[in-house]
Amino acid sequence: MSKEISLLETGRMLQAAESIVLCTHVSPDGDTLGSALGLARFLRQQGKQITVFCDDDINKSLSFIPGIEMCQRPVEGSTVTADLLVVVDASSFDRVGLVADVVKPKVLLNIDHHISNTRFADYLYLDDKAAAVGEVMCDLFEAMHWQMDEEMAVCFYTAISTDCGSFRYANTTPKTMRDAAKLLEYGVQPNEISDCLDIRSRATVELLGKVLPSLSFACEGKIAYITITNDLYDKNAQTDSFVSYPRYIDGVDVAVMFKAVEPEVIRVSMRSKSVDVAQVALSFGGGGHLRAAGCTIYAPVETAREQLLAVLSKLV
Repeated sequence: MSKEISLLETGRMLQAAESIVLCTHVSPDGDTLGSALGLARFLRQQGKQITVFCDDDINKSLSFIPGIEMCQRPVEGSTVTADLLVVVDASSFDRVGLVADVVKPKVLLNIDHHISNTRFADYLYLDDKAAAVGEVMCDLFEAMHWQMDEEMAVCFYTAISTDCGSFRYANTTPKTMRDAAKLLEYGVQPNEISDCLDIRSRATVELLGKVLPSLSFACEGKIAYITITNDLYDKNAQTDSFVSYPRYIDGVDVAVMFKAVEPEVIRVSMRSKSVDVAQVALSFGGGGHLRAAGCTIYAPVETAREQLLAVLSKLV
């Protein structure tokens, strides 16, 4: 069980460490990458020995994030020692992939905003009211009186913008907008970031055309789901946005995407208007937010669908 700490305690822990590994979650999004890389840039400027690990492929649409070249994949069988391992934007330790085996830290710190956090770290700073860990970073810099530059601001703006759907999702609060506005004062150009985030490869668009015919419904149309079967799966395609298509169908409460990355490894993404999908994801070993969550089910795709829809049907 983690010891929950304050922002000031979090900042002091970062200041006290000399060698720090920052770690994103697998299936990295703009929040985990932007938050980790913005913090990494600041800590390097303070003379810290910094390593950034991401044990997964990174979508090309996120390649504009300053410092993205710092991201490394851990090597199986290797050992990395550090004063501090900071897990950014992950609610459970299995979300860090090989980092859990490779990095041997003196202290494990988790900075997160997921209500489903499993409290796996030695120390935890958790703000489950924040729309993104990018918001937490803004709070941390303000609390510690740390100086931010334009590249850090781009990182944190990207983190916030991506996790609240460009300020369209229900997790957007007045504070979310205020934090974003402050970041603009450092020179962030929202239109340039949006243009980068909206870019899709030809392979991604062609895959979408093949996946949309799988659109199916359950519970009298209140659940809509699409499936990327193993034969269609393309690790280079950016599929995170695919779940938005069933999400905005009239009458749909819960949208689900099943993605078979291996014959019996199914990644599930859920979005909802009223159902607590974080609890559903947690029951399958995943996590997330009230209205946006995910998990991995280790079964054939047909079995995974049956299992998840059985749980969701009781809630819709």
